[in-house]
Amino acid sequence: MDYPKRLIEVDLPIKEISAHARREKSIRHGHISTLHIWWARRPLAACRAVLCASLWLDPADKFCPKSFRISVSTVLSQFAKQVRSDKTLMALCQSHWTLWNSLNQTRLNPDNEACYWDMRTALLAFIADFANWDASTNPAFLQTARALTQAAHEALGGEPGSLPLVVDPFAGGGSIPLEALRIGADAYASDLNPVAVLLNKVLLEYIPKYGQRLADEVRRWGDWISLEA
Repeated sequence: MDYPKRLIEVDLPIKEISAHARREKSIRHGHISTLHIWWARRPLAACRAVLCASLWLDPADKFCPKSFRISVSTVLSQFAKQVRSDKTLMALCQSHWTLWNSLNQTRLNPDNEACYWDMRTALLAFIADFANWDASTNPAFLQTARALTQAAHEALGGEPGSLPLVVDPFAGGGSIPLEALRIGADAYASDLNPVAVLLNKVLLEYIPKYGQRLADEVRRWGDWISLEA
């Protein structure tokens, strides 16, 4: 199979991603930066956007499999429909409201070559909007991103039901593997620094597995140490 280009090879909404990354610096509640200070932490907004653009194919590329274009048409048409009917989504997609308000399967026809550019534009707009911290846990964004990740993986020959793999051998504070999991990929993370290894273990394994129970236990033992000190 001829190699189809990924979105990151043709375009990326850098200005919008950068704006979201700057805003992220002031966010504390729920952000992984509150788990542990890391001196070279990558902005989640940038990692999320770059991973999406690296895993998703460019529909306008002549070698892009038709199955991916069909998925883009279906998934983004449904997302646009949700944007038009959901006030929360509408607010999150305000900067590209004109696009989402007019997008439908006619404009994203996988059998019409003239529509491939609209597909690319819509994917890039989605990436820009998804870079927003407020969109990072929104169910519609997550469902759409994961569907596109799966579609791209299977279009390139991935086993149906399996996940694409993102490997970060210098994971540091864990931004890249965390965002890989968020958008529906599997992730392997490692680092030479044992502190980074512990951070990633907690962030990627313990928190998803134990959730609030882990937080409660940390508080309980923290209180015990304070009393015994």
